[in-house]
Amino acid sequence: MNEKDPELSQLHDRLKHHINEQKSNWNSFVYAQQMGFYQGFDEISLPGCRPTEKRLERYDIAKYLTKEKIALDIGCNCGFFVLHLSKFLKHVDGVEINPYLVNVGNDTKKFLNIGNVDFFTSRFEDFSTNKKYDVIFSLANDNTIDGNTEFSFNEYVQKIQSLLNKNGHLMFETISPDTYDPKQFEPKRRLLEDRFTLLEEKMVKSEYPINVPERRFLVFEKS
Repeated sequence: MNEKDPELSQLHDRLKHHINEQKSNWNSFVYAQQMGFYQGFDEISLPGCRPTEKRLERYDIAKYLTKEKIALDIGCNCGFFVLHLSKFLKHVDGVEINPYLVNVGNDTKKFLNIGNVDFFTSRFEDFSTNKKYDVIFSLANDNTIDGNTEFSFNEYVQKIQSLLNKNGHLMFETISPDTYDPKQFEPKRRLLEDRFTLLEEKMVKSEYPINVPERRFLVFEKS
């Protein structure tokens, strides 16, 4: 997409306005505050700390994504990853507590004319739906440093389990502290393996934060 496109420039201005509003009005911790955007999105020529298209390539999960499946992204930030996923799935929901980031996602969704995505301004604890999902993404989000999560890890996993279809898949990426501390992550791994079948595990490159150059990425299946 041409960065000099006037419509694209106008989109960038709107998105940066939401980020500036967030800086002024959002009282919780702001991820990637210096960069502006936690997620980058090549499709709209917007850089960020974690490049959306490259993230999906690194996860290497194309075989789990089909146009017959619906997915949920927990803590979707500005929604760029959700919008990119929409190319490969029937429908994607993103839940995010920060309303300014949801505004970023909705403006980008409208600009790209994407019709199979919905964003919900909510904590995961409060998120309510009648849907059952085929794929759920928990990408570095089972515990957050902004103080907005209340679930224990057990409660968090229980809710995911209740929202996931039989034979559905959980895409799980570790939060920063868990990546290199086996003692901290092993209890979580044991709980996850008690509830799901582990299919894949790998280390994937991560640009943010800079002191965490890789994260652990696991694919689970619900029996």
